[in-house]
Amino acid sequence: PPIEPLEPTRPLPTLPVRRIHSTSERKHERQPRPPSPPLGDRPSPPGTKPNICDGNFNTVALFRGEMFVFKDRWFWRLRNNRVQEGYPMQIEQFWKGLPAKIDAAYERSDGKFVFFKGDKYWVFKEVTAEPGYPHSLVELGSCLPREGIDTALRWEPVGKTYFFKGDRYWRYNEDKRATDPGYPKPITVWRGIPQAPQGAFISKEGFYTYFYKGKEYWKFDNQRLNVEPGYPRSILKDWMGCNQKDVERSKDRRLPHDDVDIMVTINDVPSTVNAIAVVIPCILSLCILVLVYTIFQFKNKEVQQNVVYYKRPVQEWV
Repeated sequence: PPIEPLEPTRPLPTLPVRRIHSTSERKHERQPRPPSPPLGDRPSPPGTKPNICDGNFNTVALFRGEMFVFKDRWFWRLRNNRVQEGYPMQIEQFWKGLPAKIDAAYERSDGKFVFFKGDKYWVFKEVTAEPGYPHSLVELGSCLPREGIDTALRWEPVGKTYFFKGDRYWRYNEDKRATDPGYPKPITVWRGIPQAPQGAFISKEGFYTYFYKGKEYWKFDNQRLNVEPGYPRSILKDWMGCNQKDVERSKDRRLPHDDVDIMVTINDVPSTVNAIAVVIPCILSLCILVLVYTIFQFKNKEVQQNVVYYKRPVQEWV
């Protein structure tokens, strides 16, 4: 984390907190409950807000000295490792026209914000989209990956923008609107950072670059071109203000109670086969019982004959 608190150069506008309607007012606004989506990538219910200490964000960016954390259709604003009041807020409520689950975001040198999702990108001036957006990612340069990028980073020390995708990265010239010759290059040039990072931003003084992925972050030394010892570290504890208890609780979370795995057994065997499967064991069991009964009767009769045989000599002796 930076030693000095990050101060915004031009603070972004803060939207007023929506008034919470009373229970009687909400009764007339309720809509029929939609069908449940399939299990897997299930979004959060409309009325519930995510917990920042759960981690697994879509991306993290730095706008005007403030950290913006994006997850699904929500985002947080953090200053001095504290979530600002009224957040998380829905992305659509703040940036009209911006979709959920964005892939990357960064602030250009002219102060405008650029957002990426899939093969498209948006440019916003403050909270207003520039006319004509979104545009295709191909318009930024034919060398960039057409399917989308993982992370965008504006590196002011060299006046270039870096795009990361998988195990490669591109250096982009904003003025020429083209990728520099010789790119893409392997991401291993940034020694120690992970492949496919989900967010990146440079420190205020420009000495370090922070890369984010999952629930961890890496501190990269811009002079030595290597990750600092002791990293990665938890971004939840160092940047989001979460304590160890909150982080451990997020690991133990279960699916909601209505997420039940149901196993259905389909019996497509004909009924005739089922009847045979029942009758044959019964007949075999009956045959075994008859055989046992016959053996028992035979042995009983033989014992009676032996008693009579030994009885006659005793009578004659008497």
